Amino acid sequence: MDGLDPTVFAISRPALHDYAAVARPDVMVECYRSDAGQMESRGTLHRLSLNRSRHGRYAFRIGDGPTLRADRPRWTLGVQPAGLALFVDGDGADYISIFQHPDTWRRIGQDVGPADFEDAEMLVAADPVTIHVALALAELARHPDATDPLLAEQLGIAFAACTLRLLSHRPAPRPERPDALSPERLRRVLDHIEAALEDGDLSLADLAAIAHLSPFHFSRAFKAATGCAPHQFVLARRVERAKAMLERRELALAEIAYRAGFASQAHFSTAFRRATGTTPARYRAEG
Repeated sequence: MDGLDPTVFAISRPALHDYAAVARPDVMVECYRSDAGQMESRGTLHRLSLNRSRHGRYAFRIGDGPTLRADRPRWTLGVQPAGLALFVDGDGADYISIFQHPDTWRRIGQDVGPADFEDAEMLVAADPVTIHVALALAELARHPDATDPLLAEQLGIAFAACTLRLLSHRPAPRPERPDALSPERLRRVLDHIEAALEDGDLSLADLAAIAHLSPFHFSRAFKAATGCAPHQFVLARRVERAKAMLERRELALAEIAYRAGFASQAHFSTAFRRATGTTPARYRAEG
């Protein structure tokens, strides 16, 4: 991904360095260092920009509004709502830019409360949780083939929820009750995971629909019921399935990665090593 699709988001900006980007169904992420200069952008997605280094000089204009000079210390979240043009003139800085569809925000807003862009500040100080999720998304951009798609989906939901709370100044919701996911619904979810484990496109939205919960509430309820997040549970089951297949010497590692539902052989190797402390090839040789 050399840059954003101009039919979705058009940007003219200074030279970028150390650029990396990834596009997923519910989120697009860029990380880079920008030279000093002017930027103009507009698109059909919400654009959230988090500067990892402070600006000494920063001015911006949203839509037809006035051009404003502003302090932009490190870890400030800039919000550009979908459909509004943004003009920026500033010095160089390191950035993580995250793009999400308004429909994603509307769905999650049903759980955490909608964003009111009329009253929201366009520059807000990011809290530690939002920063942590944004940095995880930046790692997704740097290493897209070694990241679990379920984790990417969950990170996108978490980032939207964090941003909505920052814009509305709402407190984080209380933890989901342990009984929010009934044993019967949990069993249906677990059965579906086992049956669909080979499907690399197994999504959080699919699992949440089986439980008749929103993806946001499902993630919290699943962790309350099982002790781990959905992507962690699915990853552990894939590793266990891969272990069984590694005993079949005729299967190539790439085939095992595919049959266990990993996004790629690189993702398989990374996940397997983190879970077991050894590589798939070494595990097979020592078995």
